[in-house]
Amino acid sequence: MLFGFQTESEVKAKAALLIYVIYRSRNKDRGPQGVDMWAQIERFAKASAKRADGIDDFVNSFKRKMACGTINPHWLQGDVEAANAIIKDNGEILTFSEHQRGFGLEIFEDEKQGREVVECIYNKTQNVILLVRDRLEREKPFDNGKEEKEIEE
Repeated sequence: MLFGFQTESEVKAKAALLIYVIYRSRNKDRGPQGVDMWAQIERFAKASAKRADGIDDFVNSFKRKMACGTINPHWLQGDVEAANAIIKDNGEILTFSEHQRGFGLEIFEDEKQGREVVECIYNKTQNVILLVRDRLEREKPFDNGKEEKEIEE
């Protein structure tokens, strides 16, 4: 399991994470809804990936189609504690561990893998969407209205 998705493929997991995060961050009043919501999302993902040169192009296009103004970093959070270090002027290194919001920067950094992620979304759209739906289904018992409120820290 990678990034909370039932797959061992890092590329598929990153592709599913992009779809998941934008889905969770969308404006539910303006975005896809109704009985064919997932068919719409699948079409939007495939169309956005088809015309994208990389992850940035895909995200910009897919966010627009999904009525997502910006990605909410809450949905990028993992269970990993972030370790931080500060080097003081005298050379002393202070380390501390605290829970911080994740912004998914590792997904956007590697341009070569970014193109692979976009190709995966285009070529394996159904599989990626099913990974997202599976995760959403597993999270249902724990949601308790999380999706309803805007989570900002």
